[in-house]
This record gives sequence, C-alpha cells and structure tokens, in this order.
Amino acid sequence: FAIADNPIIYSAMTPEEIVSNFGGGDRLYQLGVFFQSLHEAGCELFIVSIGFKDACIIPHLNKVGLMQYFQEDHVFGQETDALRKHRHVKADLIKEIMERRGWTAQDALFTDDSERHITPARKVCQVLHVSGHGLTFAEMDEILKWGQRAAAVSGSAGAALGLVGASGGSTA
Repeated sequence: FAIADNPIIYSAMTPEEIVSNFGGGDRLYQLGVFFQSLHEAGCELFIVSIGFKDACIIPHLNKVGLMQYFQEDHVFGQETDALRKHRHVKADLIKEIMERRGWTAQDALFTDDSERHITPARKVCQVLHVSGHGLTFAEMDEILKWGQRAAAVSGSAGAALGLVGASGGSTA
C-alpha cells in the first residue's frame, strides 16, 4: 500500500502494483461503478488530498481509468496553489469550493480517513470518517445514497473524496 505523498515510490510502481494499490481489479471495477453512479445522480466529484496531484494522483487515476470521473481542476494536492493558500487545511478549501458553488453544509459531503481533517470539516459540510485505507463497499453505498438524496432535495450537491458535491447537471 503506497500513499500519494511519495512521488519516488509512485513513479516506480508497476501497472500491477498500481492496480493492487487501488485494492485490486474487482475493487477498481466497483470504484468505476460507484463514480459513474455518483455522476448519474448529479454529484460533482472532487479530490482534496495531501498527496501530490501531478506526480501521483492524476497519473495513477489515468492508468487505472478512473480519471474520467474527475475534472482535472477538481483535483487538489499538496502542491496546488488552492490547498497551499489554505495552509493545507482541507476544510478551508472545501468551504471555498462550496461558497463558489452556492452549496450549503447539506449539499456537500467530505470523506477522509483522518480525524485531523474530518474534525474541522464538521463545521463546514457533511462528513464521513472512513474506516481505513480506501472506501469499503458499505461506505460507497452510504455515499451514493447521500448523493442521491442531496441532489434530489436541493438540485445540487458536491462530494470531496479526501468532497462529494451534487450539482444538478454538472459533470464529474
């Protein structure tokens, strides 16, 4: 299991190691179904990560076919100006994203495995503190149900993974 804050390890990974890092082929398939379902529900997907966007996150998402669910300008890593501006406080960046889109706290869901990032986000949006390294099937189901409800109620919602937002008609 490699994390996206080590570009040296990430750049040296084989295709098999990359797939394994996402949990294997079956889990990759399920992630694709999950992201497609969120997209169809009207959710706008973001990645807010302490990992490196350009050296780690985007290349690996591209290699496994998951980047198609994210707009490149919706991926924020530790080297991005947006996250640096907020001193790497994910909740502050999420709040800015929400304000630009006119989302309320009910319109955005932030998932993360670190209480250090979840605690400040509780004041900004809905949160889901995930249990470990990657989303479980139960957590994916919970996020999808949230996205469907949020989009149906408000017509827009957003989701950040590391923010899931639902925005009626927006693309992921």
